[in-house]
Formats: sequence, C-alpha cells, structure tokens
Amino acid sequence: MNPTERDSELVVELAKTFMSTLQQQFPGWSRAFFRFSATDLHYGSKGSVERDGQVTLLSSIKLSEFFEHMNRTANELWERGAKFQVLLLTVQSDFDYRIDFELADLGRWEITKLNGASGLPVGLA
Repeated sequence: MNPTERDSELVVELAKTFMSTLQQQFPGWSRAFFRFSATDLHYGSKGSVERDGQVTLLSSIKLSEFFEHMNRTANELWERGAKFQVLLLTVQSDFDYRIDFELADLGRWEITKLNGASGLPVGLA
C-alpha cells in the first residue's frame, strides 16, 4: 500500500473525528479503538473506549452520526486501493494515535464483550 496525500488526509480525518467525539461524549477517556472491516460485499465498524479503568463499547445507535461519518471515511480509504481487510485506529488521550492495517485476516482485532471478552481489540499487544 503506497499512501497518497489524500490517503494521509483520510487517516488524519479519522483520528480527528474519533478524538473529537471522545472528548465530547466520554470526558476522562484514556484510550480508545475504532475497528473498520471491509470486503467487496460489506463493511462495518465497532469501537470501544477506556475510561476510569473500565472499557465501554461504543453504541452505534447513540453515536450513529459518528459511525456513519467514520464508515464513509474509512470506506473511501479502502476504495482508493488500500483493500485492507481490517483497519484498527488506536487513539490516546494525549492525542497520539496509531493506525494498523490487516491485509488477510478479516477476524483480526475483533472488538467484543461476548464470552467474557474485555472490549479491547482481541490479540492487541
């Protein structure tokens, strides 16, 4: 994947939008995750936030505008040729962020609390 200037703009847009939403909706947050997965037939996303030692899953109902914007932006990045299976955006309350891409495993970094999972991306180091 050779990023272009527009690709970089999209990544920055994802990070800015995520951190802005967290500042408004989750005062005192320390770290958060946005996971976007895509195939030729379907795309979608999940997220979680750490605050006061607790992990909360982000509600796609309460934060519908946020998820719609993030999905559009991440999908544009995917359609521009990145063709990753999974994008994981990790943000810190000090405004540091990291974006990782998985090219082969659609199940990587799943975010869930089912079956006793923590709500943090599975397998995240």
